[in-house]
Amino acid sequence: MEPILIFGHKNPDTDSICSAISLAELKNLTGEAAIPCRLGEISKETEFVLNHFGMQTPKLLKTVSAQISDLTHVEKEVISCEQSLKSALNVMTYEHFSSLPVVDKNNHLKGMIHVSDIANAYLGIDYSDLFSKYYTTYENLKEVLNGEIISGVYPTGKITGNLKGVSEITTIAPGDIVVTTSMIDTIDELIHLGAKVIIVCCEESDIIDSRESSECSIMRVNYSLFKTIPLISQSISISSIMGNDNFYSFKTDDFLHDIKDIMKESQQTNFPVLTAEGQIYGTIRSKNLINFTRKKVILVDHNERAQSVDGLHDARILQVVDHHKFGNFETDEPVKINAETVGCSCTIVLDLYKQAGLLPNKKVAGLLLSAILSDTLLFKSPTCTEKDILAAKELAVISGIENFEEYGMDMLIAGTSLGDKTPMEILNIDMKEFSMSGLKVAIAQVNTVDVNGLLAKKSELEAVMNELNNSRGYNLFFLVITDIVKSGSLGLVVGSHPSLVERAFNVKLDNNTAWLEGVVSRKKQIVPFLMAASQGI
Repeated sequence: MEPILIFGHKNPDTDSICSAISLAELKNLTGEAAIPCRLGEISKETEFVLNHFGMQTPKLLKTVSAQISDLTHVEKEVISCEQSLKSALNVMTYEHFSSLPVVDKNNHLKGMIHVSDIANAYLGIDYSDLFSKYYTTYENLKEVLNGEIISGVYPTGKITGNLKGVSEITTIAPGDIVVTTSMIDTIDELIHLGAKVIIVCCEESDIIDSRESSECSIMRVNYSLFKTIPLISQSISISSIMGNDNFYSFKTDDFLHDIKDIMKESQQTNFPVLTAEGQIYGTIRSKNLINFTRKKVILVDHNERAQSVDGLHDARILQVVDHHKFGNFETDEPVKINAETVGCSCTIVLDLYKQAGLLPNKKVAGLLLSAILSDTLLFKSPTCTEKDILAAKELAVISGIENFEEYGMDMLIAGTSLGDKTPMEILNIDMKEFSMSGLKVAIAQVNTVDVNGLLAKKSELEAVMNELNNSRGYNLFFLVITDIVKSGSLGLVVGSHPSLVERAFNVKLDNNTAWLEGVVSRKKQIVPFLMAASQGI
């Protein structure tokens, strides 16, 4: 069974990463296989936390869109290039296929065979020169004719002789395959001429003397001479008639939304699918795309689709663990929601451990503590609740961190070093999109102990913010530079509606900036005020 994927929002912060890891650990402890994931690069702060507790960075998850490997039904029928035309026709008839993938002995795709290819081959077959023009094997010949070896040792491998009828006895050469009836004298003469295989067409009640001859094998078939000859043509191998026509093939990790249009526009009906190693996985038809197994996911520290992984509509959301507002959150089946008005998702995760009758181990407790200290800015954020503080103190004991406030300051300072980051990287550290009364607003937030150092890049930041406004259709880009020592923020505003910020915070922008005293929380002190101010626009 596929494991549950647990992840936070895009541009993940410490809470997003730590809650995913901690909840995945809890799920595994309670018997549900789960994997923590991330939707973007981790911040320096989060890197500091993971390194401190010796935890691995979660794997990067780009999308949960349905892939070919998620399909509930894939056709597995293929044909080997050495198998006979009759074998291919039998499969096509039984499965109602018009084409089949052709593979080599290592199960690698060599091409496609179509019913029309076989029909055209039949029309052009010259029986007098059958085995010199087309490749086949003695095994195919015996299988197609359902032959019974009544004398001699039947050969194996490729047929090199010519196909002859008994009426062509004067041209028979050593190694030829001859079709005849049960005339005893004729069979004796054919053996003398060096025939490799003699195909005798007769009823089972007819008696043929068994002749021991190591050079000639006698095979009886229960068909008339007139039916046997066309059957022999069906023994030629697929490789003999397979062309080099172009066709579409896919890989197991291809996404369904990427291949739908190709399948719709193509005249091809069956599409081979290959594994990452290049071996054939099976074939799919358009009707197979309807049913697929949806990936199971749990969202932490977010609930809005715009902030979540790509392809979420294809996934099955099992649970949401969040401390943010819910905006237009819709699912097509019931979902377990653990939401609470606390300062950090990890405070809720700790509750989930307790509900399961468990406590996090030392490392996980350290992650949960770190997230709470980060999201509440050492309890200075207005989003911080008494429950967050009590949870942090409890986790500090479990994790063995006695002076957790000193640890928290070290963590925040480690995360505020921005000197080596480009303006685009700074803006993407923690950026979220919001819709406000028809306006599309981007709000990015960075925590620092050096606001002036960041302002040295002001013109470069503004240029990138303008670029993002134009490329993504933002009406406003609001960068919130939070001073973790002064417990306030400097706002940098670029866009067509700067008055939105002025109205929301009752400030006057000076060169696109304004100091917001006591404002440190985007969720509680920024977004609600902007939402209210947008009502009058």
